[in-house]
Amino acid sequence: MNIALPRNLENYVAELVQTNGYKGSDEVVLEALSEHQARRRGMEVVMTPELERLLDEGLENLDAAKTTDELRRRS
Repeated sequence: MNIALPRNLENYVAELVQTNGYKGSDEVVLEALSEHQARRRGMEVVMTPELERLLDEGLENLDAAKTTDELRRRS
């Protein structure tokens, strides 16, 4: 696989190889993608009974619903 990076990221990868002991740019990209994949797995939503109840409650009261931004401003 070949990828094209913007110059600033290309320079960053080269700097990491020179200063952080990576054997090459492919090792930097592999680590970055592995971390990205792990982070995305951690963001999966698990529907708990409590979350489902709260969603159902919110759907029943859509007329009175507030956005998260509106709720934050009230605090």
